[in-house]
Amino acid sequence: LAELSECRYHADTKELDVGNGEIAGVVYYRAGYTPDDYPSDTEWKGRSIVEHSTAIKCPDIFYHIFGAKKVQQALAGEGILEKFAKSASDSELVRTSFAGLYALGEGDDQATLDMALANPNDYVLKPQREGGGNNLYDDELVEALKSMSYQERGGYILMQKIRAPSSDGFLVRRGDIVYNGDCVCELGVFGISLREYDTTNNRIILDDVVGHILRAKPSKTNEGGVAAGYAYLSSPKLI
Repeated sequence: LAELSECRYHADTKELDVGNGEIAGVVYYRAGYTPDDYPSDTEWKGRSIVEHSTAIKCPDIFYHIFGAKKVQQALAGEGILEKFAKSASDSELVRTSFAGLYALGEGDDQATLDMALANPNDYVLKPQREGGGNNLYDDELVEALKSMSYQERGGYILMQKIRAPSSDGFLVRRGDIVYNGDCVCELGVFGISLREYDTTNNRIILDDVVGHILRAKPSKTNEGGVAAGYAYLSSPKLI
């Protein structure tokens, strides 16, 4: 990200010039997802230069923010999802897939705090992070909520723990069976959205579902990131 601060975009075409007259058409972010990636204003400047250029960003800042836990919590609020759904029946259908999402560090959150501390095994404390290894469960959840200030709690959301049905399975790593027992799966759906931002017409060029990922893990494992080493790639069995 610091290196991106040395790039520039042309005022007339807004093309992203990465040096030596080379123009970048696509920027794929392998960094920029954690606070550690922005230690100074230099990194923010690099991100800003890219975002204001015509290069296709994966993800752009809007899609990046959309994946934040606080945005997911906001979408679960009463009447919010309805602003984006095509019909009331569509919003009701989408809501059937939602787990309970509760705000912390907003307004009077004492009832939410009491609810989590009374039954910590039923909830997950989630920060604005991705990739696995960042959520807090059970005793860690209790310890964190008891020690955090009101302002610190605002960096998290409380989510109802999903209790997926389990089934027998084998988990394999580097050709060896490393686990044999109860497993749970999580299905992720890949989408692609290509848009042209304009002050008068935000044209949607492409908006589609393009694939999926199925993760499997031992049923007693809380975290679920594949890259973080908690889960394993799997395949759905069509019946």
